[in-house]
Amino acid sequence: MTNLKTEDTCTSPFDHVKEIGVDKLKFCIRSAQCDHSLAAILQERFDTLGNKAATRKFSSKGKAFRKRLGVPVGDGFVVIECQPNKDSYPWAATVEVNPNAYLREGEKAIARLASFFRFVFGHEASRLLPNVAVTTLHVNVDFDVNPLEGALVVAKGKRGGAKVMYDFDGQGTLGSLYVGVLGSDRRLCVYDKATEVLHRECEPYANRILTALASDRWDIEVSKLREKFSGPARWRLEVRCEPKTAVAVAAITDFASCFDGIRFLHLPTDKSPFNTSLGRLFIASARNDGINVALRALDEKERRQFSRAIARHGDLEWFNTEMLRDAIADTIAKLSPLFAPPRRRLEVRLTDARSDICQPSRPARTILRAAKLEKLNHP
Repeated sequence: MTNLKTEDTCTSPFDHVKEIGVDKLKFCIRSAQCDHSLAAILQERFDTLGNKAATRKFSSKGKAFRKRLGVPVGDGFVVIECQPNKDSYPWAATVEVNPNAYLREGEKAIARLASFFRFVFGHEASRLLPNVAVTTLHVNVDFDVNPLEGALVVAKGKRGGAKVMYDFDGQGTLGSLYVGVLGSDRRLCVYDKATEVLHRECEPYANRILTALASDRWDIEVSKLREKFSGPARWRLEVRCEPKTAVAVAAITDFASCFDGIRFLHLPTDKSPFNTSLGRLFIASARNDGINVALRALDEKERRQFSRAIARHGDLEWFNTEMLRDAIADTIAKLSPLFAPPRRRLEVRLTDARSDICQPSRPARTILRAAKLEKLNHP
C-alpha cells in the first residue's frame, strides 16, 4: 500500500495523504471457462473450507449463487461464491476481498492470499486467474484533513451529490458526500473513516454500553472505549468503480484514472460575486445539488458571471489528479501476483555431448525412478 508521508515544511499535494489503497476488489470466473473438472474442484474446495471452524456460511436467499462462504485468510477475509442459481448466469464463481488488509502487510501477505486463490481453483488456477474479469474495484485515498470543509466537489459527468450525516459533529461540517447515483459505474464517496470505523467497531459493545448507562461505572466504560478507539482523524475519498462491462484483469491498472474529472474547489465567500446574497445562495445550492445544477438556476448573464469566477479559481492545492493517478497505479500493480500463474520450476538446459540439442531437465524424483528401472533391466 502506498503510504505517503512528508515533512510539515513540504508543499506537496501529498502533504495530507496518509494512505492510498484498494478497499474492495471483486473478480469473477466466466461460466464459459467452467467445465466439469473445474466444477468438481470448486465443489471439493468449498466442502473443505466449509468444514473449517472459522469459515462463515452465508445465506443464498435472494442471491445469485447457492454456495457462499466467508473465509479468513491471514489478517483479511475473503468471500467466495459458486454454483449459480441460473444456468444462464454469466459467472461460474466470484471472489471478493478487501486488498488493504494485505497491502498493509506487504508482499508476504499478498503471496499468502495468492496461495489461497490457487488452492480454491486447484490445477486450473494457472489457466483461470490470469483471465478473470474484474467487476468491482474501490480505490481509496485517506487524508488527515476534512476535504469537504469549505470546498465544493465537482465530478465530470455526475449530477451533484447527496449529503449524509450533515452537521453530525454540531459544527456545521459536512460529514459525508456521495457524488453519482446508486448503481453508477463510478461513484465518489467522501466520509469520515474514523467515525465509520468507530460505529462499526462499537456495535459488539452495544450491550455493555447500555448496561454502563444504568450503573455508576459509566465514566469507566467510556474511558475504556475512548482509549480503545482513539486515533488520528482520517477522511477518506473513495471512488467506487463498478463498470457496466467487466474489465479484464490485464487492464486492471486502467482503474488508476478513476479520479480523473474530479475537482475540489474553494469559492471565497468574501469576494465577488460570491459575497452577495445571490452568491451565498449559489454556494448553498451548489453544495446541495452540484455546481452545474446551481448554474442552470441562474439567468444567462449571471450564469456567465459565475462561470467565469469559478474558472478563475483552481483546484485546492492538496488535490492533484495526475499525481494520484501514478500513485494509485503503483498500488494496484502490487496486486499483480494474485493473478500471475504460479512460478514454474526453472528449466536447466542440458546439452548432449554429441549434438547441440538442448533438453529441459526432469524433476529429481522422475530421474531417480528412471535410474532404478534401468538398473533392474540391466543388472
